[in-house]
Amino acid sequence: MKKGILVLMSVLLLFGLLVVGCAPAAQEEEVVEEDVFTIGINNYGQANFFARIGRDAMIEQIEKHGGVVISTVTADEASRLAAIETMIQQGVDAIILQEGDLNLVAPALIEAKNKGIIIGSVDAGDADFVDVRASSDNVLLGKASAEEMVRLIGGKGNIVEIYHEGGQMIRERRAGMHEVIAGYPDIKIVAGFTYAWPDFFPDGKAKMEAILQANPNPGDIAAVFATFDGVGVAAAAAIREFGLQDHIVVVGIDGDPEAYEEMLIPGSPFKATMAQDPDTIARIVVDNVFELLRGNTIPNNRILVPGFKVTKDNIPAQ
Repeated sequence: MKKGILVLMSVLLLFGLLVVGCAPAAQEEEVVEEDVFTIGINNYGQANFFARIGRDAMIEQIEKHGGVVISTVTADEASRLAAIETMIQQGVDAIILQEGDLNLVAPALIEAKNKGIIIGSVDAGDADFVDVRASSDNVLLGKASAEEMVRLIGGKGNIVEIYHEGGQMIRERRAGMHEVIAGYPDIKIVAGFTYAWPDFFPDGKAKMEAILQANPNPGDIAAVFATFDGVGVAAAAAIREFGLQDHIVVVGIDGDPEAYEEMLIPGSPFKATMAQDPDTIARIVVDNVFELLRGNTIPNNRILVPGFKVTKDNIPAQ
């Protein structure tokens, strides 16, 4: 009898061991991998510091978010349009444009939007199909730069304006300037020109020289309003060559280090610029694009980053 009990206990013990051995192992905690998003970026050339800093900042910030970057640089609408079409074919999750006017390539961006691609603007203008835009308040920058110009020339004199219709931000700056000088009947725009892109410096300098040849006397021209610093530097170089640096002032917009270098030249006609923050503007757009890609909402999809006035007395450390 005892032997039978011992045998039964042995059988039960063996069965228990078999059951334990066959039981499934404890499941490991499931690791959810975050989606890897591909972001296409397009710069409207790399001719000025804003474009170069913005491109570097976008690439760095996209990679910080774990994204994949497809970077393109184009200098006209036809090649920008082709770049966007290629990005769509590559299956990007978002497209970010910097500078220029994205409305000029609207059909391609609307196509992208209809495919669920997020659209971002880094000072490239605005439209209904844009999901997030960051820029300076370009109208305000134009006004502030114009007000400094008016102060420097005592509210009277002939001025030259330098602009380009291909950039929405440039049109806004120009509009701001026109709004300011409308209140000064003794200020007159007597000349102006559109600069070439991206070869703005030789073009701007040559066109400014032509204006000075037609207006060679001290007092003929009182000021130059440059809608971006690069052409302001070109104009300043021409003015200095004509020996008119004591009679003509130049103001610009951007905060380009080349403008700072020009301001530091003794007797330079370049007197002031309204500085932007391209690094911050670019990173803000990238951060918000990733929020949208991850299914989150953003509190504001139109962000303005403040600018500030720079003269030779407060040039930022480089």
